[in-house]
Parts: sequence; C-alpha cells; structure tokens
Amino acid sequence: MSYLIDTHAHLDFPELYSKLDLIIENAKNQNVLKIITISTNLNKIRKIIQISNDYDVVYFTVGVHPNEVLKDKDYENYSLISDISNNLKCVGIGECGLDYHFGNEDKEKQKLSFITQIKVARDKKLPLIIHSRDADEDMIDILQDEYKKGAFKAILHCFSSGKDLALCGLDLGFYISFSGIVTFKSAKLIQEIACIVPKDRILVETDAPYLAPTPFRGSVNEPKNCFHTAKFLSEIRNSDFNDFTNHLCMNSLRIFDKMLK
Repeated sequence: MSYLIDTHAHLDFPELYSKLDLIIENAKNQNVLKIITISTNLNKIRKIIQISNDYDVVYFTVGVHPNEVLKDKDYENYSLISDISNNLKCVGIGECGLDYHFGNEDKEKQKLSFITQIKVARDKKLPLIIHSRDADEDMIDILQDEYKKGAFKAILHCFSSGKDLALCGLDLGFYISFSGIVTFKSAKLIQEIACIVPKDRILVETDAPYLAPTPFRGSVNEPKNCFHTAKFLSEIRNSDFNDFTNHLCMNSLRIFDKMLK
C-alpha cells in the first residue's frame, strides 16, 4: 500500500493543536505520512507556518476562508498572500471560495476575496483549495469566467455540492477531494459523484478536526482517519485498495507538486 496524504486538515485548531505530537504519531501508524494544514484567516498564518517548521511531514497553504472575510482585513490582499506563498513549505492557496449557508450579507466580499486568491494561484502556479457551500451557481460562474482569463490548478475540497459543480470542476481539469462526509449514510449523492470522478483526479482528506468518518462520526477527527475514508471510497468504487491508495498518493503529489521540491 502506498502512503496516504491528508490534503486538508486544520492542525492549528485547538482540538488538535494541544496534542500535535500524538496526532502526527497516530497518522503515521495509519500510513498517513504527510499532512497539509490549511489557512482560514491570515491573522493566524504565523501559527500555521510554525507548525510546518516544527514537523517535517507538515506543509501548509495560505488564504482566507469565505466565512472569515469579515474578520480578516487582508481578505483581498494579493501582495500579502503572494509573498507568504513563497515559503518553501507553502504548497497551495486557500481555502477560499463561497459559503452562503449562514447568510448573504458578505457575498460581495466573499467574491472579491475568492477572485483575489484565484489570481495568486494562477500567478504562482499553486493549486487553489476551493470551499463551496450552498453557492453552486455563483461558484460555477466565477470558475468558468476566471478560467477563461488564464488557466489555474484547483481542488474542490470536502466535496458536498451538486453534480453540476463536480462536472464543471472536472471539465476545468480540477481535482475533487472527499472527506468523511462520503461515508455518511445520508450522503448518497456524494457517493454517486465519488464513483464518477476519474481515478487520476480524486483526493482524500479529513478536514480535521471536523467530519470524522463512520464509524467515528461525532468524535474529533484526525489525519489518521484518511485511511478509513480511502477504504470506503475504494469499496464503493469497486477498486483494489492498494491500487486505489497508490493513485491517491500520486494524485496528491501531482497537484501539490511543491512537496517534491
């Protein structure tokens, strides 16, 4: 079996940060040998960078989550995001995108922040980590419009949207990443989408400390649980587990190619 990479976790969040040595040891014991810790707010980026400095197996991204645009004065600061992305262990931009679940009062700021981060990803040739919730129509419009201005690499992270967005992402050459959500009994549509993603475009993640897969649902999620999500995906896709994990590893290193430098 190839090793696994947790392509999306939040090691700076308090549920994990207080026990990072144990979290990383647990991950290694389940053959999860690399972890990407994801930025949500630039006010916290120093902590994220420090974690990546402290642990060889940890890499990071830089960006602003759509729900954080009202809390982060640098939500559309191209120069700051671009400068931080030069760090040797910074392997992506985001997570960024659109989230209308909690209301629409910051819609325009979300769009400005998202487009700014697309521009950084395009210019720096780093993958964009996309968060989309209850915003499929606007998300598709922005992705198609921005891609016409110049290609960029991207991941639809923690995929829980509709089939139209999945197909849009695949048409643009993006990767689609699945979290523990795909293991939930209620996630039939997500499972159907997971079965049509080509084997060279699929990724696995935890979004830890959230969204622990079945049978750990409701507990604090950890990068180690990538193993269980990968196992579930291999089963519903009727794939050999070793072959599937090999593709997951290759895909992760292909899209996050800065990890190889």
